[in-house]
Amino acid sequence: MQQLGESMDFEHAHPLASFAFSLLAFLVLSGSVMRPFSWKRLGDRFPFVLTVAIFPLGYAMMILPKAFRGLFESLLGHSIYALRFETDWQWINRWEMVIAPIIRWGLVLGAIGGMINLVRGRDRIINSLAVAVGLLLYYLATHVGL
Repeated sequence: MQQLGESMDFEHAHPLASFAFSLLAFLVLSGSVMRPFSWKRLGDRFPFVLTVAIFPLGYAMMILPKAFRGLFESLLGHSIYALRFETDWQWINRWEMVIAPIIRWGLVLGAIGGMINLVRGRDRIINSLAVAVGLLLYYLATHVGL
């Protein structure tokens, strides 16, 4: 229940809807780039998926415990907001700290894959975008803290 004076954003008010919307955004974005599907197109355009389309997927993964709170709490045996052990960290904060580096490594791998595809001369526009966005977002994630 929302307390007086507290603002609730959409993610906290409707975590399952946020999860579903983020997952749908990932599927639409990556599916539109890969359409019509072929293994060659997958190799040529996957760097774009790793650099651009990974953000809705990463966001969906970060709010997964909030969206399925009952399932996670029954598996863990405690609340996802419980303070754990000797630290003041909540379990949900630890979850987010694990997901963030995975997204950063996806950006790095996408940028490297885009560079390889550019050297090979494949899908220059999409791979140029993958390299530029991947390097920019990796810089922002490591130096600004996104």
